[in-house]
Amino acid sequence: MVNVINEILIKYDLTQKQLSQKVYMSQRQLIRIKKGESRPGNKFITGLKNAFPEIDLNELIENIK
Repeated sequence: MVNVINEILIKYDLTQKQLSQKVYMSQRQLIRIKKGESRPGNKFITGLKNAFPEIDLNELIENIK
């Protein structure tokens, strides 16, 4: 999941704070997901898909496993 988050940050030139706002979660929770301390839930996946519809949902889910 770290790779996916980093790719999004770089590709869209976003800060972690901006990304967390786009997916409607706290920056703290995003950092925990990025560090692997927390697993992303449906809210995060749905938020990413809504904010970035071009992202392949299947690839995203594969990166969670």
